Amino acid sequence: MKKTLLSLLTTLLFSMASNSQTLSLVADVNAGMGSSYPRYLTEYNGKIYFVAGNGTHSKLYSSDGSTAGMQLVGPTVGNGVVWYLTVYNNQLYFTYDDGVHGLELWTSDGTTAGTHLLKDIWTGTTGGGIPYSSLPRYFTVCNGLLFFQASTPARTEGLWVTDGTEAGTQMLGNQYSDPFASVSSFIVLNNKIYFEGNAGSGYGMWSSDGTTAGTQLVKSGIIGSPSTSYAIMNGKFYFQSYDNSLGGELWVSDGTDAGTVMVKDVNTVSFSSDPQNFFTDGQKIYFIANDGITGRELWSTDGTNTGTQLVKDINVGSANSVIYAGTPNGMVEFNNEVYSFGYNGTSVEFFKTNGSLAGTTVIKTLPNIIGVSYSYVFNGKIYFVGFNSVGGSEFLYESDGTTAGTFQIAPIINTYTTSPNGFNMLAFENEVYIPAYFGSQGVEFCKVTPSLSNEEWNASDVMKVYPNPTNGIITIEIVEEWVDGQLSVTNLQGQIVLQSKLNSVNERLDFSELHSGIYLMTIQKEDKIATQKIIKK
Repeated sequence: MKKTLLSLLTTLLFSMASNSQTLSLVADVNAGMGSSYPRYLTEYNGKIYFVAGNGTHSKLYSSDGSTAGMQLVGPTVGNGVVWYLTVYNNQLYFTYDDGVHGLELWTSDGTTAGTHLLKDIWTGTTGGGIPYSSLPRYFTVCNGLLFFQASTPARTEGLWVTDGTEAGTQMLGNQYSDPFASVSSFIVLNNKIYFEGNAGSGYGMWSSDGTTAGTQLVKSGIIGSPSTSYAIMNGKFYFQSYDNSLGGELWVSDGTDAGTVMVKDVNTVSFSSDPQNFFTDGQKIYFIANDGITGRELWSTDGTNTGTQLVKDINVGSANSVIYAGTPNGMVEFNNEVYSFGYNGTSVEFFKTNGSLAGTTVIKTLPNIIGVSYSYVFNGKIYFVGFNSVGGSEFLYESDGTTAGTFQIAPIINTYTTSPNGFNMLAFENEVYIPAYFGSQGVEFCKVTPSLSNEEWNASDVMKVYPNPTNGIITIEIVEEWVDGQLSVTNLQGQIVLQSKLNSVNERLDFSELHSGIYLMTIQKEDKIATQKIIKK
């Protein structure tokens, strides 16, 4: 049977362990020994779209997964750089410099003819004839609109929104709602975005529903880049905020002034615990903080002062246990526990935790590994990329949550440490696509073809899901033999966002609280598994 996206990647990585997988080059975009560093791999309208460079500039490409099926989309004008790649309202949005308008907002319907400048936000040129750049960034879909940050002479960090038209691309708020320069994303909760902005006499927390009237100050006097990292649990978001007397500490907000409060002053010894790398399993919030005694270590909170505690001092004493990680310290949820990584002073430990010291167990010590990124959960296994200090190589690892079941698998990846931001992997049709070092061609657009397994079922033989795409509630109709199966929904980072047991042939699932994007819904019963892609609008 044809394998679905999630199960394909699982089979792919299992086959890697048995050395039966095949890594092949799809396209050498930067011909010769140079690397094109493919990045922002995005599924859109039945194809893969990605950004790659030919050695001097970058462009947008599409691929159907075959060498012959790769095409240059554009833009056809200029030789600038493409940044970001976001799907909104069935269009692609990105930032591009065509040499005439500077780095501005562009859009594409996936064709060369349909790829064009949407709006030159900062018009004109400098005294030297160089075009000004508004540098649109931090694209966030919320409330049916695309929010982003852009620069103009009046507002160097202005909040903008677009509905996909030039006329509908507008700056929001009054002169005091500028998003703080260090934000890297916006918090999304209940059809509003939240961000740190200028409150006139200082910075504060703002919210916006996409209208100027609906862009309002929530609470003044809290600063410290609350949007750089956050996690949502029980209708509230947890983040770092800064107090002049206490420094950066753990805060929580329900989106109101009264409901925006400090959870705990973690560092009472010196100044600022600097909580970062927030992650949630739905029961607790996990984050990295420094209490002034144990160094930067893993903490957890249930949302209360007394329920905020150090999980474990992994690197005993005042030294830090934090490692480099593309995801928050490599954290993933697996079998109702959180798995993470920490440096013990000698090597990196792979451990699991329920948020308490007694419930924290080291699974395995990883020799020569100095960092971890791209941790994913696939079909009962955890997969992650480890950076090896010997030779600078990068390897894939597999784990079933046990010491014996955690091991290094092939191939060597060799991409992330030298590639630009936006590196990712993407499961598409019958292969997994990945930027990888392919011999003398450098880091190029590659794929790994898995072995097929009869254990994987075609989703159409198991379930009917509607509406898909969805704004909220979906109905799942399954065949009788799959009743009592386990259902789980994961995002593309491998985090489980919804779980339930299928008690009847007709079930309903609520996606309304999930962010817009692509999710993978998996049904498993005994040794059978089927996966369906769900698009949340």
